[in-house]
Amino acid sequence: MSPLFSTDNRGLLILLVALGGLAVGVIVTAAIFMRRRRSRRQLVERVVELEALMSAGRALVAAEMDLDALCALIAEQAGQVIDNRTFQVGLFEDDYYDIRYWTIDGQPQPVPQCFDLRADPAEMAHAGGLVGWVRDQQQPLLVGDFAREMDNLPARPTYHSASPPRSALFLPLISGGRALGIVAAQSQRPNHFSEQDLRRLTILANQAAAAIANAQLFVQERTRAAHLALVSRIAQQVNAAEDLDELLEQVVNLTCSTFGFHPVTVFGIDPVTDEIVVQACSVAELGPRAAPTAGNGNGPLRLPIGRGIVGKAVATRRTVIANSPEDDRLLHITSGLPPGVSFNSQSEIAIPLIVNNELLGVLDVQSAQIGAFGETEQIVLEALAAEVAGAVYKGQQLAREQQQAWVTTAELQVAEAIGRHDDRDEMLAAVARLAPILAGVDLCGYLLWDENAQGYYGAALVNAAGDEDETFADLELAIGDWGALDAVHVGREALSTAVVPAWLRRPRPGCLRLLPLLGGQGQNLGVMFVDLGFDATCPEGPSAGRTHHIAERLREELVQNIARQSAQALESAYLRTAQQEEAWVNTALLQVAEAVNSLTDLNEILDTIVRLVPLLVGVDSVFILVWDEDRQIFQAGPSYGVSAMGRGLVETLEIDRDEFLNMSPQLLSDFSLPRLPNAAYYTLRVPAWLEAVLNTATALSFPLVARGRLVGAKIVGLRRDRAGQAPFSARRVNILNGIAQQAATAVVNNQLYKESADRARLQQELDVAHTIQASFLPDGSPNIPGCSVATYWQAARQVGGDFYDFLPLNDDKWGVVIADVADKGVPAALFMALSRTILRTVAFNRDDPALVLMRTNEIIAREARSDLFVTVFYGIWDPATERFTYANAGHNPPLLLQPNGTFQPLPGHGLALGVLPETHMKSQSMALRPGETIILYTDGISEALNEDFDEFGLERLQVAARAAARRPAAEIVRHITDNIRDHTGQTPQFDDMTLIVLKRQSLKPGAQG
Repeated sequence: MSPLFSTDNRGLLILLVALGGLAVGVIVTAAIFMRRRRSRRQLVERVVELEALMSAGRALVAAEMDLDALCALIAEQAGQVIDNRTFQVGLFEDDYYDIRYWTIDGQPQPVPQCFDLRADPAEMAHAGGLVGWVRDQQQPLLVGDFAREMDNLPARPTYHSASPPRSALFLPLISGGRALGIVAAQSQRPNHFSEQDLRRLTILANQAAAAIANAQLFVQERTRAAHLALVSRIAQQVNAAEDLDELLEQVVNLTCSTFGFHPVTVFGIDPVTDEIVVQACSVAELGPRAAPTAGNGNGPLRLPIGRGIVGKAVATRRTVIANSPEDDRLLHITSGLPPGVSFNSQSEIAIPLIVNNELLGVLDVQSAQIGAFGETEQIVLEALAAEVAGAVYKGQQLAREQQQAWVTTAELQVAEAIGRHDDRDEMLAAVARLAPILAGVDLCGYLLWDENAQGYYGAALVNAAGDEDETFADLELAIGDWGALDAVHVGREALSTAVVPAWLRRPRPGCLRLLPLLGGQGQNLGVMFVDLGFDATCPEGPSAGRTHHIAERLREELVQNIARQSAQALESAYLRTAQQEEAWVNTALLQVAEAVNSLTDLNEILDTIVRLVPLLVGVDSVFILVWDEDRQIFQAGPSYGVSAMGRGLVETLEIDRDEFLNMSPQLLSDFSLPRLPNAAYYTLRVPAWLEAVLNTATALSFPLVARGRLVGAKIVGLRRDRAGQAPFSARRVNILNGIAQQAATAVVNNQLYKESADRARLQQELDVAHTIQASFLPDGSPNIPGCSVATYWQAARQVGGDFYDFLPLNDDKWGVVIADVADKGVPAALFMALSRTILRTVAFNRDDPALVLMRTNEIIAREARSDLFVTVFYGIWDPATERFTYANAGHNPPLLLQPNGTFQPLPGHGLALGVLPETHMKSQSMALRPGETIILYTDGISEALNEDFDEFGLERLQVAARAAARRPAAEIVRHITDNIRDHTGQTPQFDDMTLIVLKRQSLKPGAQG
């Protein structure tokens, strides 16, 4: 056995092993103890941390709903778990970051501070763009060392500080999926914050977000309820105000004091200039009573539509908000303010005031705080704007009603003043006294237009004290004497002028307003003028009546109404005068008419007229000239007021047209017209001989015109001692014109009577001629053996040139004639009688139709000294041979109608009789069988026209004859003439018509064709 495994050594070894095991056990036990101790310490720390977080949570839950106090509590509780010496709690409002708690190295910073995240300004040196990144990403951010991690940061901060932070924690406050704000801790030491700090602050941030959300909701509801209560209180106070200006002043002042916003402005819309104008403002220097300065021009601030958010609110009719001074729509009102008055607007809201879709104005509210107008403020202010709009609408309606009541009262008073006076001048003076009282003007005057003198004259002038200028009635103004009056006269529009004429005898007016007095048809009656006073602005021109001020607009309306009522009263007065003059004129003309109608002889009528004219009109002398159309001269008619020598001269007087026109050069232009005017008179250039007749060099000519034709003239003389007196009044001129028309009517009636007598005599002669001519024509249905005959004859006038004849010849033969003279009326009838007589004489001595016509032509050519001619068809029927022999001298070829309905014109044609001294033609012969019909006609049958100038024609003639071919001759004639009448209708007959139907019958007794 080895010594190593001896008994002693074995025991030692066992001891060593035991000691080693014991040591190992002790070490293991110690390690386990230390581990358990460390775990216990961590557990205790965790418990402490949880208790701290639970305590913080309980504190946040138990905190009041005040946001600023809650943010301070969040920072305080964060100090229990991390280093919060540099700490920040901020809330988001749209794109604005509002810091509600902020300490740097334990030193509190001024809060709240608001920053525009879109602008990334230099003021955000504490965090730069990291705040926006945390808001957008809703992720926490731990920065161990800004210096080392700058290039890896999601957003690059910008610092302008000598000691920028080295490390930081940024945690979003998230509630309902929305970032309400952030909590941020910063330190000057790098790696000062750990992941454990991030975890602790995250737990606290989650609890804080819920508390902040509840607090914001509570604050919003509480604020909204408080604001709405304030809105209700403002509305009650506003609705209690009756004056519109007072109402608006209360609106801006109560809004300013209640909400703490400044300035508060109510804008209205000027309907005249279409501008936005201040009606009330918490800055008195910008209100409607502001004195004019270099900045505000003529008083209150005015803006064009579209400028700034106020202009945009008007243009779009929507609420417009600018929550940052960088918004260029913000209305910066800095110029024009007096020293010591200033304000710095950082945000602005403009709310349109709309009632019943009518835009009344804009409520504009501004604040010195950026982002002051959030959703809650917008809702509350829009509710306030709705109340204000209703109150403004009510105030405007009340003001309109009051103005309308005053206007109506003024109109009634003017109407009463007008109704109390029948005299025109007294009526105008009464209205002129009322105008200063009703419209507040300093004076009122009337200038009336004289159409005869082509100028104005004074009617009434009264000042504010009621004193009337008695000398004003003597004023006469011609066109060109006063430029303003000329402008109103031509333009027919009201205007204002500061140029006062020298004739206005009173303390110099400040501003004269001239208004035209126009009748219902636009005729000029005169001008009313008023003095608006020195306190009124007096822009020149027609637009001067368009004013911004309500009082001035009311005064302008009152003045215009007075002018309108005055014009109506003047027109009524002139109408009454015209009616009276018209009654007098009618009475005078009736007397003349009664005297004229009782006479029939023209000289007696004209003599009566010249005797009545001086009595009714007051002229000195008068005589009548009657126009002789045949001789183209004026012949003297009756006269009155003319000396015996002058009367002898007048009775032998004859004046041609040129001499008369030289005496009346004004008539020359009218004389060339197709129709002369009925009512006109002209001043005569009185020659020496006429001056001797009238015993005056002043005379007027009243042409006697009837149916637009000159039939004479009435010469009226005025003595020399009347020269320079006022011209004839319109009434006298009307009487003279009326008498002239009656004289013209008498002259024309006399001419018409003579013409009528001539026409009656001629008509009687024509009736006799018609009877004689008709007696020339034989029986239309002679008893011709073997034939039945029917005729139709109708002259276009009383007598005509067509004729027909039946000649009983030897051996039972019969001659048939139809002829047409190439004319109508009396000449054709005379030539027809001559031609018929010659033809009958020759026909009884010759058997050959051609020889008869040639001999007739020789006689007509020799005996008839005219350019007329006649077409003739002459045929002889021989019953023994049953043949028809004929010759045609230029007449329409007769038609042969066969029993089968076919037509054949009879051949053979010669020259008309009377054209040449000698003519040659040949007779034609044909067998006329039973059932055949010969139709003879003149061109008046075939050329009969209807209203469309369409001829009846041969085709229609053949159709009509064919339709009655199997009937007797008389029925064929009736059928043809009926068709002609149907064709022509009501068209007057243009040419003579003659028709002969010769139908062959059997010679056997009882046979019928």
